[in-house]
Amino acid sequence: MTIIVSKEGVRKIDKLLINLDIKKRDRIINSAMKEFSINTFEKASTNVIVEDAGISKGLLFHYFGTKDKLFKYLEYFSIKIVTEKVVDELNWEQKDIFLRLQEISMIKFKVFQKYPYLADFSLLVFQDKTAEEIMHINPEFPLELYSQIYSYNIDYTLFKENVDIEKAINIIRWTLEKYSDEFRRNIKAGIIKFDYKSIEKEMYTYIDMLKLCFYK
Repeated sequence: MTIIVSKEGVRKIDKLLINLDIKKRDRIINSAMKEFSINTFEKASTNVIVEDAGISKGLLFHYFGTKDKLFKYLEYFSIKIVTEKVVDELNWEQKDIFLRLQEISMIKFKVFQKYPYLADFSLLVFQDKTAEEIMHINPEFPLELYSQIYSYNIDYTLFKENVDIEKAINIIRWTLEKYSDEFRRNIKAGIIKFDYKSIEKEMYTYIDMLKLCFYK
């Protein structure tokens, strides 16, 4: 399936949504992501989306124009919201890569809590795209800055001398991301409740174990 919507068209929608109440906007986004995540694009229903979001169909099409444009905007939003939150909220002065990665994981976790179908939707639409293709979906993607989230101001002298730092960072990142994904799925399934402090505390137990392996 190929949906062609210009980047300018997506940006216009984004600017238009500034005038929409943010709670209403988020209801639309969450409802649309949910519908597109559980159905193919062809079977996804705008009637279901508006009913779930508690809005009129006229309002939906006033802001998004067509079903195609709504879908493409969700692609754009999925990238924009995560990158913006990480870049804006990250403590760039943190020199410890473990704490940097932990902070990135928690920022993303809070985004996924606010948009519970964001991860499912992203997996569905981005699984066959390259990193370069994904980045070009957002014309304002802060590539130069975002590419430094795992490297800027990090103190690599904390690592043991015989450790392959690049591989070690990958292991740390994969561990924390996997932990966050499992925690998010359990919350979504109703197995556990969201508790920021509890998540952070348990994440530190993994960090402490990994530090023993990689730090002096």
